[in-house]
Amino acid sequence: MNNRGWLALLALGVIALVALDSFFIVNQTEKAVLKQFSRIDRADIEPGLYFKWPFFEEVVRVDGRALVHDVPTQSFLTAEKKLLNVDAFVVWRINNVQRYIVSVGGGSNNPQVMERRARELLDPRVNEALRNEFASRTVFQVVAGESDVEKVEGDKAVLRDPVTGETTEVPKEKLDESVLRQAETSDSDTTAGNDQREALMDQVREEVNSSTLEDLGIEVVDIRVKQVDWPDQVRGRVFDRMRAERQRDAAAHRSQGREEAEKIRAAADRRRTEILAEAYRKSQSTRGEGDAQAAATYAEAYNQDKEFFRFYRSLQAYKESFKGPEDVLILEPEGDFFRYLKQSDGQN
Repeated sequence: MNNRGWLALLALGVIALVALDSFFIVNQTEKAVLKQFSRIDRADIEPGLYFKWPFFEEVVRVDGRALVHDVPTQSFLTAEKKLLNVDAFVVWRINNVQRYIVSVGGGSNNPQVMERRARELLDPRVNEALRNEFASRTVFQVVAGESDVEKVEGDKAVLRDPVTGETTEVPKEKLDESVLRQAETSDSDTTAGNDQREALMDQVREEVNSSTLEDLGIEVVDIRVKQVDWPDQVRGRVFDRMRAERQRDAAAHRSQGREEAEKIRAAADRRRTEILAEAYRKSQSTRGEGDAQAAATYAEAYNQDKEFFRFYRSLQAYKESFKGPEDVLILEPEGDFFRYLKQSDGQN
């Protein structure tokens, strides 16, 4: 190939490169700006196909979808000065792409680098907001979302520990106003726990969102707490207290069960005695009636034929007397006992 062929091939390559660099595509999941000599020329470009000056203008794309970021575990103090480890996550998205690139980019056009810097800037803001909210609430309010304020006296609030039942005094101004209002008016509201948790996270989100929208161009969609746990240095003591409380509850339930068992057993024994006594009374009454009826029957039969009745009773006496082969009777031969054996007619 001669020089002219090489020049033609080079010209085609340059034309193709210029043509490819003259157009760009913005996807539905992206947000983009057009920069010219490191200066943003066009911002918030909608999805579609666009023309740009090749080599002089550069497209910077970022992810326009909602992103989830796990905030590193932090330790916060509650209103009663108890330390808790908190795991939270943030759902965020880019609201103002121009401000985001200027504030977070730091001269870089790499979207991964900007996203990493954005997370680093979000962490302290989220932790600060969580720290403020946890400091105005107790452990029970944070975990269960319910108020454990026993009562309010002057400028002091009396808090009840849900595990041990112990009470402590906390300055009133350290508690959130919504917590104090709930302690006074929400005894019958079954949804108060969920409302308290929602209120806590909404306050955290609003506080973080007010600063990130203006400074970073980031909208915080939601902030949620994944887990609240005791630090390792106090977890054992807390579990021991909970275990002791559960053992006390179990002992109380067993004692109540034994008491109820004794009551049931005593009632059953009393009922058994009453039933046996009533049955014995009825049996004696029935036996007495039977004996009276038998005696009346015997008397009626005796009066009908006295001699036959004496003969029959003698036969019964013989049968009972000579029942065993070894039975021995010592009687006078002339006695009345054998008179029906000596004479067939029963006469002397």
